[in-house]
Amino acid sequence: MSWYCGACGSAVGSDSNFCGSCGKQRVSQQGGTPPPPGAPPFPNPVAPPSGQQIQYVQVAAAKTNGYAIASLVLSLLGLCGIGSILAIVFGNMAKKEIAISGEGGAGLAKAGIIIGWIGAVFVGIYVAVVIIALISASGSNY
Repeated sequence: MSWYCGACGSAVGSDSNFCGSCGKQRVSQQGGTPPPPGAPPFPNPVAPPSGQQIQYVQVAAAKTNGYAIASLVLSLLGLCGIGSILAIVFGNMAKKEIAISGEGGAGLAKAGIIIGWIGAVFVGIYVAVVIIALISASGSNY
C-alpha cells in the first residue's frame, strides 16, 4: 500500500520511511488521501523558506501632475465653456509632461480631456440653440 506525503502530496511506497520528493519523514499514520488535482505542491506556496524572513520595502508614490488635476477640476466645473476649453488645454499639457517626467495622473488628464470635450460640445449646442431662437424670434413681425 502506498501513502501520500503530507508536505508535498507525492505518492510514496509503503516500504519507504522518507518522501522521495521533499525528504520529509513518514509519520506513523498510513494511507491518507491523495491531494486534489491541481493542488499546489506545498502547503503554503507564498510562505518564505524556513529560516528566512519577509522584508517589506516602502515605495514612494508617484507625484500627480498638477496640470492633470487642474484639467479634471476645470472640466467638471465647466465655467460657461471656458473651463471646458482650459480642461482640454491643461489635459494635453499634462499628458506631455507625464510622458517626459513619468509622473502620475495620466488617467486624470485623459478624463479631463474627455469631459472637457463633452462640456465644449454641450456649450456649442446651447449657443447654437440660443442663436436660432433669437433669429426666429426677431424674424416674425406678425
